[in-house]
Amino acid sequence: MRAEFSKLLENGQNLRESNPNEALSLFEKAYGIAITSGDQNQQLEALFELGVTKHDLSLHTEAAAIFKLALSDKFRHEDLFLKSNLLRCLAVQYIRQNKIEDAINYLYESERVSKSCGYDENLHMVESTLGSVYIQLKMFDKALEHELRSLELAKKMNSDLMINYSYLGIGSCYYLMGDSSKAELYLMKANSGEQTNYTKANACYYLSKLYFDKKENTKALNFANEGIAVSEKFMINDYHALCTGMKGSIFLESGNPAGAIAFIEEAIRISGKIDNKRIYFSLYKDLIKAYDRTGDYIKKSEAYEKLYEYHIEYLENRSKLKIKQLNSEHQIEKAKDEAEIERLKNVELREALDKVKKLNEELEVLNLEKNEFMAIAVHDLKNPLQNILSTARLIRRSSPEENIIDLSENIMQQTDRMFNLIRKLLDHNIAEEGKIKISKSEFRAESVLRDVMNDYREAAVRKQLNLNFINHCNGNKLNTDYDILYQIMCNLVSNAIKFSPNNKNIFLSLNTENGRILYEIKDEGPGFSEDDKKKMYRKFSKLSAQPTMGESSTGLGLAIAKKLSRLINAELVLESEPGSGAKFRILVDPV
Repeated sequence: MRAEFSKLLENGQNLRESNPNEALSLFEKAYGIAITSGDQNQQLEALFELGVTKHDLSLHTEAAAIFKLALSDKFRHEDLFLKSNLLRCLAVQYIRQNKIEDAINYLYESERVSKSCGYDENLHMVESTLGSVYIQLKMFDKALEHELRSLELAKKMNSDLMINYSYLGIGSCYYLMGDSSKAELYLMKANSGEQTNYTKANACYYLSKLYFDKKENTKALNFANEGIAVSEKFMINDYHALCTGMKGSIFLESGNPAGAIAFIEEAIRISGKIDNKRIYFSLYKDLIKAYDRTGDYIKKSEAYEKLYEYHIEYLENRSKLKIKQLNSEHQIEKAKDEAEIERLKNVELREALDKVKKLNEELEVLNLEKNEFMAIAVHDLKNPLQNILSTARLIRRSSPEENIIDLSENIMQQTDRMFNLIRKLLDHNIAEEGKIKISKSEFRAESVLRDVMNDYREAAVRKQLNLNFINHCNGNKLNTDYDILYQIMCNLVSNAIKFSPNNKNIFLSLNTENGRILYEIKDEGPGFSEDDKKKMYRKFSKLSAQPTMGESSTGLGLAIAKKLSRLINAELVLESEPGSGAKFRILVDPV
């Protein structure tokens, strides 16, 4: 059985770069043999190969689970060389999942084990991986220090493969630091010598970017094509997406927006296999530029919605990375004795308030950046949409032909949908910035619901829904901001109509409770699951229910309603069970 196990491992290793799926099958067979034999060392060897192959296939969550199993207390870990490799490989999966603090923990542990057994090859990879971590943290000087240390170790072992891998890391750092001449020098070295397929794809991507920045589009396109070829052949999905996106950027710069759109959309499709938000973010920015060049404002507006969603996640991830950065040095882990550890802990406690203050400043900058992005997006979309709407109305008025009238009404309907999205984005942005001014006035409590009823009666009729108004407190008055309360009601009633099946009821009622005015919006739709309730007030949340007639849903309505409720000190509460409809209660203080 040992001979069969060794043969499977050897064949899998030979196939891993050229045919990772076949290699995976061989390693799974080897793992089965190791389980049958009860040999723990064989099981660990097979798990290591399985994890690396899953990584090569961009299955990072599955790879992490395999490495964690291999590092569990189930095994004795007598082979320190293998243990140090497992620790580093698990760290790499965490980097891909943006779990930076976990990654650093495992990297330093891998470094410790490697030093204990004199494993310079793994120390080289640890240094290079730490360089990747600091690149994500945008600490490029620190990243360069680690990449240069990895080069020293590679030269010490006289390994061309590792030397070129270090050249790649150094070239990447110089590119991100804006030193294009040094970046070109090291990246060309990495691309010309002995290399892995991953090194080749990565180097081609950075060289394509470098020459694109220098306006040398022919060279940029050649390297993008080279990166696509090797990435596609060996299923390196992240660099396949990035190089394909670069090709789209080059086509756009060269005056071919239609070709650019095809390549960028293909890059987005490939990115779906790895769900890397940072890649999505860069791709959607270029896609919007391309749609703008072709004048496809409908597609442009849809792309803006996606970009805004990814922009929020991108900013949140960046702020999380800033938090991780505070602990990235791991001084406590490197302390030489317990007294030093205690001293460092006390230093951390004294510095905690300063760190929190700095972090808040960083988050404020990120929030301003997001708001600036929103202002640009809305400005870009409003004018062309208004032109489309005006043209459609003119066509509808001037043409007697029924098919022309139908087409123009469809254009007007779709344009209204996009205007609604812009209004939602604007409402949310203004609420987040805290720029809404409260303008209180005295009015009858029922007047808000009567206005909402009138405004949404036509929409309800289109879906054969019955809008019912039940008033139990005639004459009660409020002293609050009428427009804000009206907007809250509109968001809730609009949702009730959107998610209710035909021939159902929606009840708008007014009552008093414990001296407060109580508004209730009740529907007979699908209701909210427990999972829905946890995320219903988050921006762009996709809940389990779907609009019943294909209406658009931005995932902003409830988030806006919640923020506006807080502004006027109203209490917004949901009562709902799956399949039994939803009832929103809004409690407002009377005059």
